[in-house]
Amino acid sequence: MSFAVRSASPITEREELIAVLERNFEYDFPVRAHYKWRHEDNPAGPGWSWVIYDRQSGAIGAVTSLFPRPMYLDGKLAMVGQVAQFAVDHAYRSLGPAMMLQRATFEPVDSGTLAMCYDCPPHDHGMSTFVRLGLRPTCQVDRYVLMLRSDEIVEKTVGKNFWAKPLIAGANLLLKLQQRKRRIPGLEIHRLDGRFDEEFTHLDKIVPSSGIIRCSRSAELLNWRYRDSFDSNNEVLVAREGGELVAFLALNIYELHDQKRACISDLFGRKLNQTGLALIDAAIEMCHQRNIVCLEGHCSETSELMQLFEAFRFRPRELTARVVPYVKSGRQDASLCWPLAQAEVLA
Repeated sequence: MSFAVRSASPITEREELIAVLERNFEYDFPVRAHYKWRHEDNPAGPGWSWVIYDRQSGAIGAVTSLFPRPMYLDGKLAMVGQVAQFAVDHAYRSLGPAMMLQRATFEPVDSGTLAMCYDCPPHDHGMSTFVRLGLRPTCQVDRYVLMLRSDEIVEKTVGKNFWAKPLIAGANLLLKLQQRKRRIPGLEIHRLDGRFDEEFTHLDKIVPSSGIIRCSRSAELLNWRYRDSFDSNNEVLVAREGGELVAFLALNIYELHDQKRACISDLFGRKLNQTGLALIDAAIEMCHQRNIVCLEGHCSETSELMQLFEAFRFRPRELTARVVPYVKSGRQDASLCWPLAQAEVLA
C-alpha cells in the first residue's frame, strides 16, 4: 500500500488536520471553531487523533479523532471516548483506509487508558467498517418532531397567495389548542440566564445510573457544552421544588430555510415523569413566543424521553444515529442499557 496510518498531534498539526476537515465537511459548518472547542477547550482533557498519509509525500488524506468524556457505567464514573471528526479525502474513500482509522481509535481502550469508546454513524454507509470489524450497534437514536406552526406546510400546499394567511392562522391556532398545559403543584420553572453551578454537579451525582450508560452532567461539562460552545445559541430551563434543583432542559435554537426551529439537546434530572412534562411544556411556550415552527427531540427507545415525547404527540421521524461501542475483551460494559438523549451522541 502507498499509504499508512499514524497518530497525529491535534496541537502541533492542527492546521494540517483542519485542512482535511474543511475539505470534507459542508462549507457552512464552523470547522475551525468546532476543532478548538473539542480539542483545546474540552474540560475532560485533550483527545487523540490519527491520520492516513501518503508514504512517499507524507501528505495527509484522512483524519479521525477520539474525544474523552466522563460517563457513568453502571453507576460508576469512568472516562470514555467518543469518535468524531472522521474525514476522508476522495482519493482514500475505500474500505481499507476507513478500517485502518477505525481500528486506531481502539488503541486507548486496549491500553486501558479508556474504559470504552463508541461511535455514532448516522447511516448504513457509516456502518460498513463496523460490519467488517464484527461490531454491531447496541442501540439507535431517532428524531422526534412536534409541529408548532403550519406556515411552511400550508405554503407548500396552497402557495404564497391571499388564501394562505387565514389558513395558516387557523392551523396555528389549532396546533396551539392541542397542547394541554402540564402544571405540577409545587414545581417552579424558570430560565437559567447565568452559568451552571455546583448544584448541577450535585444533581448529576444523585440521579440513579445503575444498570445504564449515560454521560456526566457536571457543572463544568454543562458550561462547556451549553455556555462556551462554538454554537452557543442555547436556552436552559430549570425545574425547582422547594427551591431545590430537580431537573433541567437545554434547548438549541437554529434556523433552517429561513424558519426558526428548536431542538431539545438535553433533558435530565429527577422525577422526569413529572418534571420532564413541565419542562417540555415550558419549552413549547417559549417556542410559541418566538414563532418557532417546530420542536425536535432525539432519544433511544429505552430512554425516559420517549414516553415524554409521546405524551406531547411528538411524531417519530428518521433514525439519526446508531451507537456502536468498543470495549476491551472481557468487559461487559457494552451490554448495559443505553437510554440516550442527544447529549450523548453530539460530537
